Amino acid sequence: MARHGKLALSFDGLAIEPYRGSSLELRLDLNYRNLQKLPDDVLKLKDLQWLNLNVNRLRELPFELQYLKSLKWLYLESNSFDSFPLVLCQLRELFRLYLASNNLNRIPSQINQMINLRFLDLSDNSFTEFPLEICTSSLVHLEKIFFDGNDLSSLPSQISYLRGLKTLWIGNNNLEWLPQSLCDLEHLEDLKLTDNPLRTLPAYLGTNATKLKKLHWDGCPLIFPISESLEKEGTEGLRKSQREINSRAERKKFVEFRKDSKDSEEKPCYAMRTRPRGIAVIIDNLCDLEALSNGENDRESPAKSARATSSTVESVTESTNALRSVLTKLGLNVRVMRGLMSLDIISALRFVSLEDHSYFDCLIICILSKGSNGRVKGPDGISVNVDQLTDIFSRSNCPTLADKPKLFFLQILEHENGKARKDDRSLRKEKETESIPSGVERKKINPLNDNRLIPNDSDFLLTFAFVPQNAICSGEESVYKFYVEKLFILLEKYARKLNLLDILTTVHAEVRKKRIRTKNGYDVTSIDPIIQSSLKYNLYLSIHTSGTESRTKNN
Repeated sequence: MARHGKLALSFDGLAIEPYRGSSLELRLDLNYRNLQKLPDDVLKLKDLQWLNLNVNRLRELPFELQYLKSLKWLYLESNSFDSFPLVLCQLRELFRLYLASNNLNRIPSQINQMINLRFLDLSDNSFTEFPLEICTSSLVHLEKIFFDGNDLSSLPSQISYLRGLKTLWIGNNNLEWLPQSLCDLEHLEDLKLTDNPLRTLPAYLGTNATKLKKLHWDGCPLIFPISESLEKEGTEGLRKSQREINSRAERKKFVEFRKDSKDSEEKPCYAMRTRPRGIAVIIDNLCDLEALSNGENDRESPAKSARATSSTVESVTESTNALRSVLTKLGLNVRVMRGLMSLDIISALRFVSLEDHSYFDCLIICILSKGSNGRVKGPDGISVNVDQLTDIFSRSNCPTLADKPKLFFLQILEHENGKARKDDRSLRKEKETESIPSGVERKKINPLNDNRLIPNDSDFLLTFAFVPQNAICSGEESVYKFYVEKLFILLEKYARKLNLLDILTTVHAEVRKKRIRTKNGYDVTSIDPIIQSSLKYNLYLSIHTSGTESRTKNN
């Protein structure tokens, strides 16, 4: 038989035959065949090594596929898979798997049986979380992962388990931050981050990932020190810049290295040693909304209104005290301010910025108010840009907080004309739908991430939870419980054990799952909070316990 000669086996109705490739491997092309079912004749090719099923209409694969023990290359791009076919996990010799452009959102744990897998393409699917099932030491040979075009907001710290990883493409997602464990991928050569709302990179990425040669970051609003170094000298510039910044932080003992019981690798984290930790300011401008949410209106009798007002005051006090209690337990000096006008918010924060923070480790600002995208409104109806508030604590405006974490937690209740806003949304959605070609889905992007809400400086973290207008608040669920109370409950529970960004990711995932009703009868998707972070290191807001270890570089 000739080296590229065709084999005798034929496929009725498909006018296609398997053939031998240049390396004598048996190949079969069945792409663009409009297949809804795998032809039975394919399962007879026991020596098949290369199978192309791209651009068909397959939703599932037959159980018998597992008997193709020699299969090494499998192309399943642009089909109709809603779930990862379990039978693929039985293909132990497979080392290249292409599943791009389907509708996958999870991976089965049995993928750890694919011990020879080297190449995995899951681009353009429906993942909202990077599958932990992939992050296993069993996939020791996995070298290339393509995860572009999904809806990821973060990567798990367990990504470091993929020790052999050389290529990681995670562009065109919604990544808000990257874990420090990314620096442990010592064989990483090619990292694609394009078109993500990232503000910073892990602090030791340049120095620890010594083999990193390609770093694609177009479309990422990285802060100035990082973007400048990459523009000038690429990855070498990043290494020089991070080495200088980290050396300064280590000399000043602003950073220490910690490992916990779940991770044998030490990670850099902000030093948290002082008591009090720092100043925490709660600005509560939502207190007047509790009366509305508890059913007060002009038609109620004065006596009933008075009872409701008294109940509301107690509810507001209880909610604010709960927030204060958590921050106090975390070792912060807490100040609560209510009903501040817009200019008063600016003045209050400027006053805090002028204080001496030399003996403090951090700053926390929690703002609960009406507003709009990227803006806060006081009771006077005047808007203040959020970036105007965060800039008050920039390196130049508040030098005693330089290189220390500055945290902003914002819960903003939409304050616009309800009918106009609803009509605007409907029109915008109709226009977007009309402009998208059939068969193409638009990736969900939070418009808040288009705004730079933190300074072009390191060591900032901001969360912004935008609550839709007319969201119903009942006695069982006050306006405070939409976001900020959930956040503070988990802060109190896990501050000793988990990095702050891991806690926030957990909270945001839970908040996004819950659906809320509005007073006008519409059922809307729940709040979609965002994170904008330029934190250089991990952050634990509580004292180390016996289950953890930490040290400084100078120890």
